[in-house]
Amino acid sequence: MKDISKPWDWSKNTQDLWYDPCEESYYLVHRWKSKKYTSFLDLGCGLGRHSLLFAQNGFQVNAFDLSHTAITELRERSSRLGVTIECHIGDMTSLPYSDESFDCLLAYHVISHTDTQGIRIILNEIHRVLKKGSEFYLTLCSKNSWSFQEAGYPKHDENTIVKIEDGPENGIPHFYSDERTIEKLFTDFKLENIRHTKDVVFNGTPLQNSWHYFILGKKE
Repeated sequence: MKDISKPWDWSKNTQDLWYDPCEESYYLVHRWKSKKYTSFLDLGCGLGRHSLLFAQNGFQVNAFDLSHTAITELRERSSRLGVTIECHIGDMTSLPYSDESFDCLLAYHVISHTDTQGIRIILNEIHRVLKKGSEFYLTLCSKNSWSFQEAGYPKHDENTIVKIEDGPENGIPHFYSDERTIEKLFTDFKLENIRHTKDVVFNGTPLQNSWHYFILGKKE
């Protein structure tokens, strides 16, 4: 497999929202605490907005990202806040964790940053590091999106485009899915809930057909 992995360029980030936990994460903290889960993997943690939230709620947190800049900042922030987070730098296609290490895993707007071959490898790695009976929550880009159908980005394969506009995602591949593809990709998991959601306004800015899948699943 040709290495296409590329970290976000956080020096070009202009949005403070990447410091704020997503709406779904508060529900997941409640859900997973009620299930007595303790070990949590924040896969593609970025600046650590979810790692910090889960650590402050008593979870044993591992944070993983390809960006040295993001992990360095997360280490500094967790130290200032007095919470313990194990941080690792690396590629999602090869996670540095033992089999069945985690009770729960969050991968929010991250595992789509690969191609068709890469997404299969990443999902295999997620399956490997999760314990039996554990849960995951992740998002995937949808083929309904303007960025896949109409933006004119160069295509890497039939499901993958590479964003080329200036910003933190320049040069990063994005895998896009549909319901049929999801069914094929997740045969090793039990899917509990899937939402297919259109963002009309994001961070105060109107969007052009921005669609994502939000997936809650389980390793049986």
